[in-house]
Formats: sequence, C-alpha cells, structure tokens
Amino acid sequence: MRPQPSIAAPLGRLIALSLLMRLAVDTAARLFYPFLPEISRGLGISLSQGGLLISLRSAMVFVSPIFGLWNDRRGPRGLLTGALLLQAGSLWWLSSRQGLGEAILPMLLLGISAAAFIPTLQAAISELVPFQRRGRVLALVEFSWALTGVAILPLLGVAMVALGWQSPLRLVALVSLALAPLPWLLPWGQPLAAQARLNLRRTAGLVWRSPSARAAILVSGLMFVSAEVFYVTYGAWLERSFGMAPDAVGRVASLLGVAELSASALSSLIIDRVGKRRGVGAGLLAMTVTMAALPALGASAALAVVGLFAYTVSFEFTIVSNIGLLSEQVPPARGTVLALGTMAGGVARMASGFAGVVLFERLGMAAAAALAVAGSAVALWLVWRRVVERAPDGRPAPA
Repeated sequence: MRPQPSIAAPLGRLIALSLLMRLAVDTAARLFYPFLPEISRGLGISLSQGGLLISLRSAMVFVSPIFGLWNDRRGPRGLLTGALLLQAGSLWWLSSRQGLGEAILPMLLLGISAAAFIPTLQAAISELVPFQRRGRVLALVEFSWALTGVAILPLLGVAMVALGWQSPLRLVALVSLALAPLPWLLPWGQPLAAQARLNLRRTAGLVWRSPSARAAILVSGLMFVSAEVFYVTYGAWLERSFGMAPDAVGRVASLLGVAELSASALSSLIIDRVGKRRGVGAGLLAMTVTMAALPALGASAALAVVGLFAYTVSFEFTIVSNIGLLSEQVPPARGTVLALGTMAGGVARMASGFAGVVLFERLGMAAAAALAVAGSAVALWLVWRRVVERAPDGRPAPA
C-alpha cells in the first residue's frame, strides 16, 4: 500500500504558495489573448503571425511527459523553480525582440516553462494532500485562472497604455523571478523511495497497464475539444448575431471570468463529498446540454450570455474537478499521468480550435456546437464506462 501524506501538513502555507506561483504562470499564459493586437504591433508582426506564436507556444505541451517523469523520479522543487526562472527569462527576452523570427524562440521557451510547471505543481499538491481533501485544495489553487482574468489583466492593460507594450511582459517576468524560490518553501517536495527507482519503461508500463488511466487521459483531451471550440467562436458569434462591438464582447468576457471563479469555488466546496468521478461526469453532462442548447439561444443577446455563462461554469467545474480524478489513477506515476493529461488537452486544443473556426465560418454556430457536443459526450461516456475513481489504497472508491 502506498503511504499517504500526513493530514497535518500545513495546507494553508501550501495553498498560499501554490496560488502565488500559479497567478504568475496563468497571467503569462492569458495576457497574450486580450493584448495580442498591441503585442503584435510592438513586435512588428501581423496579428496572424501573433496567433502563430501562440500556437507554437501551445505546441510545447508535447514535452510535458518528460517533466512528469522527471518529477516522479526527483521531486518537484527544482523543476518548479526552473520553470519560473525560464518564464521570467522568456518574457523579458520576448519584450526586447523585433520580428517573427526573433520572437519564436522565447515563445517556445515560454511554452516549455508552462508545460513543466502546471502538471508538476498539480502532482506536488496531490502528494502533499490526503485524497479525501485533495479535490478542495486543487480547486482552491485553480482560482488563480479566474482571478487573473477578473483582477490582473485589467491592471496590465492600464500599464500597457501608460508604459508601452513591453510593460506587462516585463512586470510578469519580474514577479516570476521574485517567486522562483517559493517551491523550496513547500512542506514536502521529495519523491517517495519507490518513485525514485522508476525509469521510463516502468513508468510508461504502469500507466499503459491501467485502462482507467488511459481513459482518464483521453477524457482530459476530449473535454478540451468541446471547450476550445467554445472559446474560439463565442466572440465571433456575439459579433455576428448581435452586432456586439469589441468593448461589449470584453464585458461578456469579464462576466465569464466571474463564471470561472464561481465554478472553482463550487468544486472546492463539494467535489470531495460528491466524488471526483461523479462530479466530472455531472460537469460533462452539463457541458453537453448547454453547448447543444447554445445555437438556439441566438435569438436573444440576453439568453446567449446566459448560455455562455452556464457553459463556462460547467467547463470550469469539470476541468478543476478532473485534476483530482487524474491524480490518483496511478499514484507511483502521478506526475506522468498529470503531464499526459496536460498534453492530451493541448493536442485537442490545437486541433479543435482550428476545426471549430472553420465550421463556424462555413456552416455557422450549430455546426461548431455539434463538434463541441461530440467531444463532451464521448468524454462523458468514457467517465461512466471506463474511468475508475481510486482510493489511496489503490482500490476503487465507492461509486
């Protein structure tokens, strides 16, 4: 039986340190979306070339399993610190570049830093927190994504207007540098002895021999098929259907940030009590139903916003709750499983984002929504038929 971390671990310190670090990483990830036109002009490139840079950054998710294996064998502290330092250097380097060619390498390095940091932190939290409380703690740390959109990005917009396009990148770089020592304050960051002996072949074998783990990783990708179609089309849908100007779409985006925060809070309050598998299944069902209904809400702007809000709540609840479900699939290879889940989501985002835009432009919102519904519906089937929620002793948890 795999020993579990002590419940007496200082969870308050763990949550505070993790939340601070994730705020820096999530801000670095999100700031390119609303400010892409200004950043592209600052780099001297076109908007489409700026979008290409974001795609190249996202492609670095393929290296996540390498860092998952590193974490399973050596622990998270050095890897988390290195990722923050790499993020700081990449952002500062990018802020001093001109032209597409000079911007590619720092953007690739920025993608590598995120691919190393996020699954590693999730695995570290999963090691430190008992299974019965893990869902709540992971959800609390995931507040960072919503907080970034609600509170930090508006401040960076003000800084950009006052100080120039480089200022958000350099501010986040300095904050990342300042936070780099924090992983060494985590209450426990060394791998168990059994983990330290794992090699690549054994780790891959442990994951591959678990049908539940394989299905859970696939679920992590399929839910992003649905979500990415939603996120790449909702702004254009609002503009095309209701004539919304960019500032109005921005207000809707801010409202969706509130939806994300609400969903993370809901997951932190109930997921450990209702069960992680049951919660993920309920979230996927809500994603499927709300996305299927979305095209029919196009007759009214108010109804459309309600539909967007409902879908955002259901997706954010699902993705946050799914971290805990993934974390106990193969405990000796926890970092690898979480990294593979991150990679699956990244691959799905790259493919479905492009497909969603093409379907929307050629056939309309109903066609794009159909792809999104298919992704979440297949994920729902896998959760109920193939994924098992495992208790800390390795046995299936009560259904």
